[in-house]
Amino acid sequence: MRSNNGDQAAGVEETDWRAVGRDQAMRNALHKRAAGAPTYSVPEAAALLSVSQEHLYRLIRADVFPAVRMRSGHEMGRYVVPAQAVDSVLEGAVRGGVCAEIAELVEHWRGGPSGSQTVSGGSS
Repeated sequence: MRSNNGDQAAGVEETDWRAVGRDQAMRNALHKRAAGAPTYSVPEAAALLSVSQEHLYRLIRADVFPAVRMRSGHEMGRYVVPAQAVDSVLEGAVRGGVCAEIAELVEHWRGGPSGSQTVSGGSS
């Protein structure tokens, strides 16, 4: 088989590493869900929500999706996503029987007109 640069790849199939990563994230997320874990990594949460991890990172950084930034000082750190937030998004769509808007759910989480709880997203 030939790779993109024309070199012979001796019997090795080309691998879609993004698909492999998504599949692994989904397996991890389902395992955590079954075990009742309180948080997911961003790739795991994205897999459960069927969005790219890049998109979920954008929502977190825009302070539109709840996450906890795990870092010390000015380190890069990482985010963890509360399992309850993922479940709430999915349940919101089912409960309403329509396409749920993340902005409305965030307003509810933050204690907007119809909510009573404050949950902060990813910016700091």
